[in-house]
Amino acid sequence: MRRPGDIRKLLKGEPFAPMRVGLSDGRSVLVRHPDQVVVADRHLLVGLAQIEGSRPLATPRTGDAIARDWMIINLVQITTIEPANDARLKKRSTGRRT
Repeated sequence: MRRPGDIRKLLKGEPFAPMRVGLSDGRSVLVRHPDQVVVADRHLLVGLAQIEGSRPLATPRTGDAIARDWMIINLVQITTIEPANDARLKKRSTGRRT
């Protein structure tokens, strides 16, 4: 599982780099602005530009835009977090805590 503190650090990085969050079901979410993500102890709440017909799922382009939809992601569903430009981030184990 990704640790909430690690995800917060990525979201607060200066300058912010858009990132793609890969999920265990094969979907991914493009995070284009950090203000559209809320990190909780076990979940991410992600504001999305639109769910229906959106490929990939993505946050609005600006932080002050109103999200049309929200997605709640359990941290155990996160398999990868990579920069949107496909450069690799340092990967950590995604194994589950017991």
